[in-house]
Amino acid sequence: MAELSQLEQEFVNEQKGEGSLSIFLNGNDGLEYLGYDLNPEDIEALYFEAIGIPRWESLEADSVEKQTELYWERFNEVMGPFPLVGRIRDTDEAVDYGTDSIGALSEEIGRAEASASTPKAVKAVKKYQVALMRASEKGGGLVFKPSQLPEL
Repeated sequence: MAELSQLEQEFVNEQKGEGSLSIFLNGNDGLEYLGYDLNPEDIEALYFEAIGIPRWESLEADSVEKQTELYWERFNEVMGPFPLVGRIRDTDEAVDYGTDSIGALSEEIGRAEASASTPKAVKAVKKYQVALMRASEKGGGLVFKPSQLPEL
């Protein structure tokens, strides 16, 4: 449990960046902020370095349109086994995982963890796992909401 608290504190201490998704527990008491965010870098690491989506620039086609078409074809093919993880595609939109989807999301993240190939990907997986653990403990769901950065 001390390791989990240390990991959570590490996540809480991270600087929140533009385009981040704040992670909330959705339980009987309403939304409770877990204190850390899923940053765009985390999503990128999870998608490209754990799940294995090919990078757009790694694909070759005769035109930008064809390359884009090929990218989305590959994206959908690779993300097929990760429908819940794949719901987070845009950090401008909130994503709600109800209590009934926490087990399946945890299973998807477990499969991503098995192929996480970089420290960034491992960290992204851990952020999900900590949030999923908290949701399971409280019998709630999770909500990923666009961060509201303070005005300077």
